[in-house]
Amino acid sequence: MAPLKLAATAFRGSIIFLGLVFFALPVYAASVFAFENSEGQYTLDPLRNASANQELMQSLSLTLQISIGTVLLTLLLLVPTVAYLHLVIPGARAWVEFLTLTPLVIPPIVQGVGFLYSMPVWLKATPNALIFAYTILALPFSYRAIDAAFSAIDAKTLYDAARSLGAKFSYAIRKALIPNVMTGILSAVFLTIALVLGEFAYASLLLWDTFPTVLAVAGMSNASTAVALSVVSLLGVWLILSGISGLGRRKYRKIEIGA
Repeated sequence: MAPLKLAATAFRGSIIFLGLVFFALPVYAASVFAFENSEGQYTLDPLRNASANQELMQSLSLTLQISIGTVLLTLLLLVPTVAYLHLVIPGARAWVEFLTLTPLVIPPIVQGVGFLYSMPVWLKATPNALIFAYTILALPFSYRAIDAAFSAIDAKTLYDAARSLGAKFSYAIRKALIPNVMTGILSAVFLTIALVLGEFAYASLLLWDTFPTVLAVAGMSNASTAVALSVVSLLGVWLILSGISGLGRRKYRKIEIGA
């Protein structure tokens, strides 16, 4: 039994090691390409050049504003919806889950053209149009993160207990349920931000200069700057998601009904 357990541990360790190499090797190669100069020394000049590029910084600022708007709209749409599904009509969860998959089935170019012709003119004239587009595009990821968090708790019991103590619907959701699904909400937030920071098709079709589109153009004239920013963005998102994962494993107080 001991040799079998040792072999299983070695197999898992080798799989994890190969996964780390698969992730780290391209990042390392891109970092060497971006930060190594012609003399073989490492320099931060690509990042300095990027900070001096006003168009690039403006596009980054615009993308961050769009990501904030997308996060707010996503949470306002999904948190009450998922809570209502779990509390009132749990049988409809399968249908809603199917609907959230449609952005993965329909190609982004087709969706972008549809948005272009269906949005009112006043909305198409502002970058706020991308907020609605990105909210729909992020549904498959954000919905599952929040739904999984609600599925991990006894939402019905917590809600009924809060209501029996005189709490209103909004207060019960805010005080009894949301603290217990905060990890899922944070996961949805950062998955949405990661999607907005890397999405290219919608912004290109709707003719807005967001960070990915400007970065693609900058890469044609200065590849090292574009690659350096891509590496920094990738590592930043990876660190954020790792922090969320650690937060989910951290012990925290849960509301328990009955003993």
